Amino acid sequence: MRPRWPARRRARTAPDGDGPTTATPSLRRRVLIVVVALFAFLLVVVGVSVDIALGHQLRSDLSARLKDRADRSVSLAAEGYSPQDLVSALQGDAIRVRLQTSDGTVYGGPPQLPTEADTGDAPVPTPPDGGRGPGTPGDPSGRPQGPGIGPDRGPPRPATDSLVVSRRLPDGSMLTLLGDTTSITQVRHQLRWLMAGAGAATLLIAALAMVVAVRRALRPLDAMVAVARGITSGDRGRRVRPQSPDTELGRAAGSVDEMLDALESAEAAERAAADVARRAEAETKRFLADAAHELRTPIAGLSAVAESLSRDGTSRPDRLPRWTELLLGESRHAARLVDDLLDLARIDADPALVRADADLVEVVSVAAERSRLVNPGTQIELTGSPAVPVSVDAGRIGQVVANLIDNAVRVTPPGGTIDADVAVTDTVATVTVTDQGPGVPDDERERIFERLVRLEESRASVGAGLGLPIARALARAHGGDVVCVPHVGGARFVLTLPVGVTNPSRSLSDHSGSVESTRSTTATGRS
Repeated sequence: MRPRWPARRRARTAPDGDGPTTATPSLRRRVLIVVVALFAFLLVVVGVSVDIALGHQLRSDLSARLKDRADRSVSLAAEGYSPQDLVSALQGDAIRVRLQTSDGTVYGGPPQLPTEADTGDAPVPTPPDGGRGPGTPGDPSGRPQGPGIGPDRGPPRPATDSLVVSRRLPDGSMLTLLGDTTSITQVRHQLRWLMAGAGAATLLIAALAMVVAVRRALRPLDAMVAVARGITSGDRGRRVRPQSPDTELGRAAGSVDEMLDALESAEAAERAAADVARRAEAETKRFLADAAHELRTPIAGLSAVAESLSRDGTSRPDRLPRWTELLLGESRHAARLVDDLLDLARIDADPALVRADADLVEVVSVAAERSRLVNPGTQIELTGSPAVPVSVDAGRIGQVVANLIDNAVRVTPPGGTIDADVAVTDTVATVTVTDQGPGVPDDERERIFERLVRLEESRASVGAGLGLPIARALARAHGGDVVCVPHVGGARFVLTLPVGVTNPSRSLSDHSGSVESTRSTTATGRS
């Protein structure tokens, strides 16, 4: 036989099959049912306890009264009370008395009282068969009945749970006292009906009070539902903000607020990323369009010169040198533009810096000397600190300085001077390049660092507007920056770099010597 494994409770799944669902019973209904059921149980327990205790107390009181009258009967008999007077003195208040003299005469008492009983004081319930004592109608002894005894004048038949106390008197008479419990039963019945009515009213009041209390207790849940619906409708800033965050509902509300904060942050980050992506896409499209536009100029020049050579090369040999010069110029222009575009692409992807200890003054001196050789007649003055040790990619920083100086050379009129100042503080080294050109308007000082952007004053000059963006990108890759600061009488660009070397023990004497020699060459070689 296959073993019968215990049946496992299966998790309820959602109708669409996405996963198990969470049981969500009505808290109001559950709390109301549980509390009302608990109240009803307690009321039943209290009612039963009160009923039993009251019945026991009333029977105990009746039993004590029976014993007291039985004890009193002895003293009354000793005082000479006649049987009838003794019965009259002891009877009353739910107590019936039966006295049977030694000669068999019976006085008082219900017809079903026993004729013989123990003389003990313990109350004895009457027999359920309702047996008749001697002297009652139909008694085979035929003895006369005492006064007040008979089927027409005898008391009603007592309850079967009545209490009976018997006592043997000194003259041999048998006294029997019966305590009728009918009144006790009636009191208990009335009490039961009263407790039932009071219990029903109590349950109704408790149910109404619980409805109000549960509604007030679950208000935070209603607030959470309202906040969730408000957020669903577009109000992302709503929060529950519990007043008591340490309670159960407070912790739940705090968790809801944390979840909403995380969702809002995620949405904000997603929107920011989408905005950045859109701007990057727009800038890329604009950059490609501008690059194509810039490349069109040298390509058009090359095409025009090539057509002239093809058409008039044999008939106009005198134009060949000029056409050759134009071809070289346009090809250099296109090559420089392509090189700048490749530099920007490499910098955006990975600058691949090769850092080493260098002297920033020497780097600036080499860039100035190269610019002087390329542009004869350029006057460049170097000022500032004699040596500034830094840890940089000397080739890349030289490219930055060369771009700044070349930009200054293009806008400086003939006979003008370009100043290059190198300074250092505790944490930052600066290279300041100042020209004597038309300057940069205040609202254009940041725009000139955008790619393929040239001011109207420099439209006629050679260049595609990529030198300054490349310079800033390389400077920022080193942890520094290039900015255009306000200046009267020309433009002023400042390159900042963090100070520090990877090998502080390295001597800069060689750099200082080369810088001094370069400066002396600069001073004597101006044209």
